[in-house]
Amino acid sequence: MKKKLLILLSCLIVLSLVLSACSGGGSQQPAEGAQSQEEAGEKVFKVGINNFGQANFFARIGKAALEDQIKKNGGEVIATVNADVPGRVASIENMVAQGVDAIIIQEGDITQLAPALKEAKSKGIIIGSMDAGDADFVDVFVESDNEQLGRMAAEEMVRLIGEKGNIVEIYNDAGSMIRTRRKAMHEVIEDYPDIKIIAGFVYAWPDFFPDGKAKMEAVIQANPNPGDISAVYATFDGVGVAAAQAIREAGLQDHIVVVGIDGDPEAYAEMRKDDSPFKATLAQDPDTMARTCVDKVFELLKGNEIPERHIYIPGNLITKDNIPED
Repeated sequence: MKKKLLILLSCLIVLSLVLSACSGGGSQQPAEGAQSQEEAGEKVFKVGINNFGQANFFARIGKAALEDQIKKNGGEVIATVNADVPGRVASIENMVAQGVDAIIIQEGDITQLAPALKEAKSKGIIIGSMDAGDADFVDVFVESDNEQLGRMAAEEMVRLIGEKGNIVEIYNDAGSMIRTRRKAMHEVIEDYPDIKIIAGFVYAWPDFFPDGKAKMEAVIQANPNPGDISAVYATFDGVGVAAAQAIREAGLQDHIVVVGIDGDPEAYAEMRKDDSPFKATLAQDPDTMARTCVDKVFELLKGNEIPERHIYIPGNLITKDNIPED
């Protein structure tokens, strides 16, 4: 009888130990380094980005770098692309409805989105601008120095044509940066009375290439003789490449020079051709611009101050002599 009682008692002790282990008793320690989300936890910031299009390398690299850097900062991305103001406004309103902590606008003209962004700002949302212009509701604005880019491109054009000749300008004032570059060119040529703007046209967006090439062909038809046109000032490289093709096909590549702005790999490929009229571009750095903008936005989201709210990323003059390798 005593033996049966001892066996029964032993079984009860074993059962008790098993139940204690299964219920997470005090002797069960958590795995080393394990934390609950609450204990670990920094807030996961939700950041919306709105891009003006994906038609050129600057837009594509900028959008990809914005998304990547937001994720590297531990954030959640809501990415949208709209080439028209109503679409951009609708995207911003949708971001606000989804509870974003910040919104970054890439390219275009941020002032056209003012009502929607001011409403977002009133809800405590941080507003960033990447090459989209500045406004009183913008918390951080990162861009190339577009006045400098426009001026340097114009100065190189003036040098290439020997400070005299007729030029064609290609632009689209929907972009704040384009307006700045164009204005800088006009200011430069004011000092050269033998330089005249004889024609200009607005390129379409996002279908700039076929549109720009067709319009350049029309300008050439109206000015077909060598010397009628000395230079083309393209406010961004894509339309510069389109103009260069039209010039080459007209057999005027030895009489007309093209200068652009961006540092687009397609412009570099065009410039490498022996018979290319595309002679120079001012290279931007959209990757650095995007990552800088994101990092500054996250500093503000964390409650930190930033030394400057308007940050310039330098550009570089590229000619046939210093084209970057592929």
